[in-house]
Amino acid sequence: MPIDPKFIDVDFTQEPQYVRGDLGISFTAMQRFAAFEEFASVIPESKWRDEVAAMDAAGGGADQLVTRIYNQKSEGSCVANACSQSHEILQALQFGKDNVTPLSAISLYKRIGRSPGSGAMVSDGLDEMNERGVLPLDTPENRAKFSSAVMPSTGWSTPYPSGWEATAKRFRVTEWHVVKSVDGIITALLNQFPVVVGRSGHSICYVRPMYKDGKLVVKYANSWGDWGDQGYGYDSMNLIRSSANWAFVPRSVTVQ
Repeated sequence: MPIDPKFIDVDFTQEPQYVRGDLGISFTAMQRFAAFEEFASVIPESKWRDEVAAMDAAGGGADQLVTRIYNQKSEGSCVANACSQSHEILQALQFGKDNVTPLSAISLYKRIGRSPGSGAMVSDGLDEMNERGVLPLDTPENRAKFSSAVMPSTGWSTPYPSGWEATAKRFRVTEWHVVKSVDGIITALLNQFPVVVGRSGHSICYVRPMYKDGKLVVKYANSWGDWGDQGYGYDSMNLIRSSANWAFVPRSVTVQ
């Protein structure tokens, strides 16, 4: 499917009608966690085109595992949305798309942000998902499974339900790594691992490498509802390099 050029290399700062909320680089996290490149066989650029073709022939990247596009509305919860999106993608990868439990981004954001519009750091979001998890989204199906231990997508003032910790702990990120190179980002995506990045004061979830006019771009799931290409945008190499300064790869999750 053709890519509309207006959705390539979008400068989020020039989209004033949408709310961002990424606070910048956490150098502590970059130093504290082992790099993805230490755990994976990194695929060099010389092999990307063949690997992308093979991935496409096999059915596509992590974008094929996305079950919904998030919408942070008027809150600066992009980090929580991108992190929760990555969890849902890994649920689909590990357990199948039909078994994905949609998650409540606000149940995470209330623990990593200071106010509705304060924003947060990706490393804090993944740390919190590792330690205490995230609650299921308030849907009829989730209410039937988890009783009242659910929360909506947005709503900073929404209180946590009684005993929420036990349910949230069922939905954790159990392994995640810092990515320190463009090769690492592309390698993760070629293995259908989502990559959560921050740039231009906003956090997004990379889902697929692809080629347009002979040049590599990376498709990402945004959290602005039907913005862009049905909720997606695309970064070219310049912005991928920029995002490589602060990128994280969740590799496994729990759903208990």
